[in-house]
Amino acid sequence: MENQIVKGSEIDKIEMFKTVKGIMIEFLKGYPAYIYWGIIEGRFEKGVGDKVRDILEQHGLIEVGRVKIGNVKEPPKYYRLTPRGIDFAVSVVNLEHSEKMLKYSKEMRKFTIAIIIIGGLTLLLSGLTFYFQFLR
Repeated sequence: MENQIVKGSEIDKIEMFKTVKGIMIEFLKGYPAYIYWGIIEGRFEKGVGDKVRDILEQHGLIEVGRVKIGNVKEPPKYYRLTPRGIDFAVSVVNLEHSEKMLKYSKEMRKFTIAIIIIGGLTLLLSGLTFYFQFLR
C-alpha cells in the first residue's frame, strides 16, 4: 500500500475510501456495545487489511486489543471506535448524506428550470390573450 497522489475531484473514485467509509459507519452503528474483529481484514486483500487497521489505530480512530480465548497462543485482535473515531464516523455519515442530497439537488434543479419555462410560457400566452382581447 503505497502513498498515491489523488486529485480532490476524484476522491469518490477511490475504492479504499469507500470501503473504509462503510466500515466506519458499521462501527458507529454498534457503538458502544460492540467490539469487532475481522471486518477490516475481510474487506481488503491479504495484508492490506492489517495495514489499514494499523493506520486507523495510529491515527487514533480505533483502539486495538486482543480477545482472550482459552490458551490460544496468539488470540485475534479486536477493535472498536475511539472518541476521535466517533467524530470521524459522524463526519462520514454527514458526507454520505450530502452525497445523497447532491444527487437530489441536481434533479431539483432540472425541475426548477422546467417550472420557470412553463411559467414563462404561461405569462407569454396570457399576455397574447390580453393583447388580442383588449388592445386590438
